[in-house]
Amino acid sequence: MPEWTLSVGQLNEYVRKKLAGDPMLRSVRVKGEISGFKRHVSGHLYFTLKDENARVACAMFRQQTISLSFQPKDGDQVVVTAAAGLYPVSGTYQLYVDEMEKDGTGNLFERFEKLKQKLAAEGLFDPAIKKPLPVMPKTIGVVTSRVGAAFRDIVRVSRMRDPSVNIIIAPCAVQGAGAAEEIVKAIELLNKDGRSEVLLVGRGGGSMEDLWPFNEEIVARSIFASRIPVISCVGHEIDFTISDFVADCRAATPSNAAEIAISDISEIQKTLYQLGVRLKGALRSDILRKRMRLVAVKKSACMISPVRVLIDERKRSLSLKKERLDRSLATLIEKKRILLQKRMAILDAVNPENVLKRGYSAVFSGDKLLKSARELEKGDEIFIRMHDGTILADVKRVTIKE
Repeated sequence: MPEWTLSVGQLNEYVRKKLAGDPMLRSVRVKGEISGFKRHVSGHLYFTLKDENARVACAMFRQQTISLSFQPKDGDQVVVTAAAGLYPVSGTYQLYVDEMEKDGTGNLFERFEKLKQKLAAEGLFDPAIKKPLPVMPKTIGVVTSRVGAAFRDIVRVSRMRDPSVNIIIAPCAVQGAGAAEEIVKAIELLNKDGRSEVLLVGRGGGSMEDLWPFNEEIVARSIFASRIPVISCVGHEIDFTISDFVADCRAATPSNAAEIAISDISEIQKTLYQLGVRLKGALRSDILRKRMRLVAVKKSACMISPVRVLIDERKRSLSLKKERLDRSLATLIEKKRILLQKRMAILDAVNPENVLKRGYSAVFSGDKLLKSARELEKGDEIFIRMHDGTILADVKRVTIKE
């Protein structure tokens, strides 16, 4: 057993001095590919240098960046001259870069461009063969991780725009080994299921390595072969993948994909109302014009008997047309009223107050709405909100379902 004990800070400082005291590590040349590149507002550069088997964090301070002959970016193959060191506050081992020079284009970018050119030559990106998206789909399919933010964003936007839309998720890994194969299986599963009218395929943002499964050829060909229209929603607005080019539609983010796929029911209701008003006004204007023409003809001094007969026939014809128009208008307005009532009933069904009236309750800890029993411990004070009042209670026991 050691006779003395170090604090974390003392241990980190000891290791830092060991690294700093090694002549080999004071100035070492390292070759690798840049990943996760960030330029701080201070002018310092932070990135990861990696190869096929390992990676190391790097920092290049503003004073050293003056000598750079190029603008570094993700995917660049570079050679750096650096000193190995340890940041004692976090215990992070990294390279402090003094010099950096380019060493060709990163392998991932080369693979990306090569596959992009290959698939483009085969016609997989041709706009003429892209499938149209459905209008007001009743069911959408989602290919993403069940636990990621992307799926939560899609559900949130869907419930805001049209609560009646059904969502079917085919969960899969979206990064790492085997993710591309899982994405392909999920797309094939939803096509076989057949209930989805449009597929949302994607994930949240990340590095190029994180998003790489959506640059794999098997994923691109699976999207192209899908009978169901596909919206690609990978990463953030600045991220582009092969999936974006081959899909029927590209969305900047998963939330944006939900906005594209699902119509806003409130906007539809507003549009229907405006169309009804315009149609009714147009019919009234047409009838008024024809009545004025009829009055003008009757007052004509040169009116003779055959003309009167013709006018009477036209008058009867106009009267019949007016009746048909009135019936058509009434039928149209009734249909729109019924549709509006159905949509309002859907919205009313998901109103939290109405949910409480059906016997449900909401449990709060302070101002926080609790979603799981795991958020409580014995002795916690809780508020139980029911439709007609609030109950203050103490937790006696918490039982978790396995």
